[in-house]
Amino acid sequence: MHYDFPTLPRRWNTGAEKFHNMTQKAPDVPEGVVPFSVADMDFLPPPELLEGLHQVVDETIFGYILPGDSYYDAILGWMDRRHGVKVRRDWLVDADNVLEALRQMILAYTQPGDKILTLTPSYPPFLSIPVDAERQLLQCPLRMGEDRRYMIDFDRLEDFCRREDVKLLAFCNPHNPVGRAWTVEELTQVADICLRHGVFIVSDEIHWDLILPGTTFTSMALLPEKYLANCAVSTAVSKTFNIAALRGGTVILPDEDRQRRYHAHDGISGRDVFSYAATEIVYTRCEAWLEELITVIEGNRRLLADFMAQRLPEVGVTPMEATYLQWLDFRFMGLDPQELENFMAYQARCFFTEGYKFGEGGAGFERWSLACPEQVLLAGLERMEKAIKSR
Repeated sequence: MHYDFPTLPRRWNTGAEKFHNMTQKAPDVPEGVVPFSVADMDFLPPPELLEGLHQVVDETIFGYILPGDSYYDAILGWMDRRHGVKVRRDWLVDADNVLEALRQMILAYTQPGDKILTLTPSYPPFLSIPVDAERQLLQCPLRMGEDRRYMIDFDRLEDFCRREDVKLLAFCNPHNPVGRAWTVEELTQVADICLRHGVFIVSDEIHWDLILPGTTFTSMALLPEKYLANCAVSTAVSKTFNIAALRGGTVILPDEDRQRRYHAHDGISGRDVFSYAATEIVYTRCEAWLEELITVIEGNRRLLADFMAQRLPEVGVTPMEATYLQWLDFRFMGLDPQELENFMAYQARCFFTEGYKFGEGGAGFERWSLACPEQVLLAGLERMEKAIKSR
């Protein structure tokens, strides 16, 4: 490989959130343990990004800044080249991040007391943001098939959407945590149900670049115009290129009135010169790094699946089509959510994002980030095997 994915960056005592959380929970954890929780990567950044940011430091006056033509050209070029998404520049809305965009759209397009719908298990902020905005959350559970692949329960989705007080669907494509990349048929059915019942869709597609081999990804932005007019598509570079601390996001929002209402809830922007520069750099210089990253993630996915099949077959492994987040079923252990969390932390020394945090259908599961060097993943698997077999 051209890029250095085997090297583990030093993150202990650097303020890294997931390492801080791990040591707060288990102060005696050995320094060699790497947590598999928060969805950022334990890989070195793309060298082209570092070179570009050094150039920014050398050449930039750090005053107030707005994105220019080259920034938008980079975004539009990436959307077209990687996803076949051809949109107009005036459809793009700048955002601090995709979660702030979701919050603003809930405030803009719904009223206090309205219902916000999401498909569970679901990314935890999808559960908390509506409640924090004084809206009511409804959870529509996904169905797990015999092959452990999750599917949308369209009958239940339509039952929810028929309710007059349901105003917005917080949708995830690809889905976090279950790793589905929804098909064009599934997306069309979701979009049709929501359009018929007046439910606006916010499609969070932050993982749209992280599609594993053998899977075809379709963005909501590729659906017919009548559906696109009833949705917003949010994305960002943070997950793809491991730059979550350089906040930023882009929303595809074609409707002018919805744009105006969205901007009525703008806060004080948290974006800076590095955020804008990083977006432009990675979209124009780092595509080769991404291709190698996907190969590494697919290798880690296969390593985990093979290990579980051969040595821990009781663990349910959800088929993973996208993201770098593996959803695992530990219900065979018969532990309640707190017992499972404590077992993983104190016996296995494996630190995950706990399944119960993802809402209905999440208890008994763990979300494992595979974005780490192979030797780190293997060490975690071996610790888990030893702990489970020692029960």
